[in-house]
Amino acid sequence: MPQLTNGAKALLLANIAVFVLGFLVERTGFEIDKNLGLHYIKSDYFKPLQFITYMFVHAGFMHIFFNMFALVQFGSMIESVWGTKRFVFYYLVTGVGAGVVHIIVTHLQLMPFMDAVDAFFANPTPDSLVALGTSTPAFKDAAIMELADRWRTGFYTDEQIIEAFEQQIPQAKAMLFNTPVVGASGAVFGLLLAFGLMFPNLKLQIIFIPIGIPAKYFVLLYGVAELFFGIKDFSGDNIAHFAHLGGMLVGFVLLMIWSRGARGDYE
Repeated sequence: MPQLTNGAKALLLANIAVFVLGFLVERTGFEIDKNLGLHYIKSDYFKPLQFITYMFVHAGFMHIFFNMFALVQFGSMIESVWGTKRFVFYYLVTGVGAGVVHIIVTHLQLMPFMDAVDAFFANPTPDSLVALGTSTPAFKDAAIMELADRWRTGFYTDEQIIEAFEQQIPQAKAMLFNTPVVGASGAVFGLLLAFGLMFPNLKLQIIFIPIGIPAKYFVLLYGVAELFFGIKDFSGDNIAHFAHLGGMLVGFVLLMIWSRGARGDYE
């Protein structure tokens, strides 16, 4: 375990403080993830400051433990080379960038649903209902198909279907729009990328793997895995895979800018 550096220590303490604060204010009715977590831009709970605050909020002990372990393990070595100012700047920028990428991907994923909603109310038919149902996991495909079949046979009238979905659509939007993303993982993945580029041949010892893996291969494998799970859209795992990739992407861009001498005052 590397010696804990000043910037990494400050970020570690800030994350722990917010985590403890979440338990202290829980009984007051203040939901820290709802207020500080990053919401989709069309959510009623969205605030621009959440692009910063979300990375200090965690969903549970194991979530914060692994993120903070990585922060200390990788961040301290990076900070010892860069210095505190550039290290903290990089951490925050990659964290914000990860949030931006997550919001962009979320918007692209929700566009078919929003288009299907508009199409359904513009032309309410069994076919447009099926298209609406298959556009989002908020509805169960089998139930929508059965409902559409009953509508076709006249079991339900147009008015009944439209009235029912005028009530259900806001509920579906609330479920899709109001689920926040939390955690320092985007910034941590930015650190992981920097570590792999700065110490490419340093071997990392991974649990359950008896041999060390060079950092460059570890980072590559992790990035490919995140891309795979993000594309496959395993929504049930509750992991913002594209936020992780966003942290790596923004980190790479920032490192390329610095490598060309455009580092400003962050020495």
